[in-house]
Amino acid sequence: MTFSHRPLLFLLALAACSTAAVPPVEAQREQSPAPALAVAPLAGQRVPVLPVTLLSVEPPIDEQLPGDRAERLEWADRIVADVLMSRGPEVTWVLPPELRAVARRAPATVTDPDRMGHALMRASSLQVVPDPLRSYLRALTAMTESRFVLIPAAVRMVPDSTGGIRAETAMVLVDSRNGAVLWRSNPVAHASSARAALTASLAHILPDIE
Repeated sequence: MTFSHRPLLFLLALAACSTAAVPPVEAQREQSPAPALAVAPLAGQRVPVLPVTLLSVEPPIDEQLPGDRAERLEWADRIVADVLMSRGPEVTWVLPPELRAVARRAPATVTDPDRMGHALMRASSLQVVPDPLRSYLRALTAMTESRFVLIPAAVRMVPDSTGGIRAETAMVLVDSRNGAVLWRSNPVAHASSARAALTASLAHILPDIE
């Protein structure tokens, strides 16, 4: 598969879009804006989205949030997928269920996407994907005819002072060819429920086009 977007141009496009205006949503956001993801350079491309593997919740827990860890992770994956599909439809997002199917078909080549250890990418100091994760991503993108990978590295839910929920997420876009971190954002949002807070935080990095 031929890619027409070089990493340098990609980074310039991301920087240009990182200050895009964000329309109001049904949640209170932090004053400091998180960098938005420029989807234009990704338009028409397949971009794998790794599953959420780190989701921490501080009590009191939203009663609508699943109690089981596996169910919580699946719940978070569905919200990530819904936001990406609705606010970034120009990109062909390759979601966790398809990635798991790819790994099952080629277990000797592709590592289980739930066990790649990609939560380590939440560390802001990482500018290059370390091995063995880098090798895992290279094999995954080779099997999915892609190059760039979106990593939801961490999700954190904490109660706020108003009795609502504060959602913090760590999102990273990487180039599987050289392991470079092309974009990183840590959006935060407050809402009355965990679902609304997580949805709002993700919507913050995929603003509507004005």
